[in-house]
Amino acid sequence: MRSRDLVVALALLLPAACCSSGENQAQATIELRIVDAEDQKPTPARIELLDENGKAYIAEDAVPVGPGYEDRVIPWQGDIEKALSLLSRSVANPYTRTTQFYSSGNSRVRVPRGNYRLRIYKGIEYRLETREVTGRPGRTAILEVAMPRWVDMPREGWYSADDHMHISRPLEELDPIISKWMQAEDIHVANLLQFGTYKRFVACPQYAHGRRGIYREGDYMLVPGQEHPRTHILGHTAILGAGAPIHFPDRYFIYRTFWEEARKLGGVSGFAHWGTADGAPNGLAIDLPSGLITFLQVLEAWDANYDLYYEILNLGFRVTPTAGTDYGSLPALPGRERFFTRLQGPLTLENWQEGIRAGRTFVTNGPVLKFQVQGKEMGEEVLLQKPGAVRVEARALFDPARDDVDRLEVVRNGTLIRSCPCVAPEGEIRCSFECRIEESSWLAARTWGKKVGEASPPEGFVPPYRNRYRGAPASLAHTAAVYVTIQGAPGVARRALAAEIARAWLARLADLEQRLAEDRISYLTAEAGEYVPDAAYLRAHREELLEAIRKARAHYERVTR
Repeated sequence: MRSRDLVVALALLLPAACCSSGENQAQATIELRIVDAEDQKPTPARIELLDENGKAYIAEDAVPVGPGYEDRVIPWQGDIEKALSLLSRSVANPYTRTTQFYSSGNSRVRVPRGNYRLRIYKGIEYRLETREVTGRPGRTAILEVAMPRWVDMPREGWYSADDHMHISRPLEELDPIISKWMQAEDIHVANLLQFGTYKRFVACPQYAHGRRGIYREGDYMLVPGQEHPRTHILGHTAILGAGAPIHFPDRYFIYRTFWEEARKLGGVSGFAHWGTADGAPNGLAIDLPSGLITFLQVLEAWDANYDLYYEILNLGFRVTPTAGTDYGSLPALPGRERFFTRLQGPLTLENWQEGIRAGRTFVTNGPVLKFQVQGKEMGEEVLLQKPGAVRVEARALFDPARDDVDRLEVVRNGTLIRSCPCVAPEGEIRCSFECRIEESSWLAARTWGKKVGEASPPEGFVPPYRNRYRGAPASLAHTAAVYVTIQGAPGVARRALAAEIARAWLARLADLEQRLAEDRISYLTAEAGEYVPDAAYLRAHREELLEAIRKARAHYERVTR
């Protein structure tokens, strides 16, 4: 028996979820066949099957899913049976507050007599399909459901990705299972991040990094990466698609060491968690002048925060926005927050990374954005000989069954310059106008709205960004910038706004420098342990870290002049 056949056989031995009625009591069978409406071939999907009382039923052949091995200290040891035992056939959807399961495209569910409502999901590009089915004793109800798209992004060269998932993959045999799961969420590039601390790098293990760790089925890839380094004073980072794991325990607080190695190994580097968590503004201030930071995760965990992203762009750093769920650490479904990258050529790791480096992205949890300035698209640059008007074309597309988008906005240098409300036709907003450019600038588009048919976010879990409506999760999307440069004129980093931001960042660096002083360093190490180092470890890094601060300070001082 081939190893992957063995995995499938073992997966079938997993116990059914507790919310299922159990085979002994089931009196009817529902057989599901989920197909892509375009080619009529079976396609993976996420399924919700509820009886009239709201009780969920799980297929006996559901795809087993979950974070898997979650110990952050003890390295993985075990076989495929152990790995599968850590997975579940059911999934608690935190957005609908219902229990669901994943299907490979063909599923069999045993149920008592009664009427059932079926809801079928497949990422954000496919329409939500709903059916009613009746379970009759001793009979099998066969139901085929075709999944139609409301938008086809790959056909236009755009591919979805979640850049932040913690799904343990210690064995190659897990690849076909995880791939079916990601296909069910229509995630074309699934970044599975190993992570650790200054002490070790073993959490969320990947059996290999680099090419040997990439698994592909059609236009769907599993790609190993890392959320590492991650510290309490410099923030959490992510390195996507590097050719080998990167770990420098003796220079863990010198992030540039990781960035340089990532570049040598073909990876792209950036910061997670909006760039605001665990001292990330310090890490960004220190390392952005190096030119080694490619992206910033601006959409994650039910919400977006663009404030720091706008500051970065206004300082002249052309950083790309990305999105991810932090699945495995936070209550989420893979791909709930995702980003699309426009590729030049077929889907390969190299083409995808090149698209990120070039800034050809938009982030979303539902709406699709199209944006041009004077015919140039996201990540591109418009060159003007002198101040003048440029044509701005923005368009938001969405599925009204899942997203209630209230408005489409265009910002210039982070300031709102046009807001277009949602009007007919339903599911689309267009915004077209002439914009006067008097100085070198950047422009971007974004949407605001709320999700449809979802429960309100957990109290205290969602950042109160912009005091947004809290009756339902927000429906959000944001493009990368289009840059408008007036030739021969000062660039974005020479404007008065950049100088103001630079002074604030200098104050941030001065604060960190003071905290690293000998008489204060104990405050940075008061909670020493697995994540926070002791004072002796931080002292060993202090001089090199202070030198990095001095170099960064010189850059921002030039911006203020």
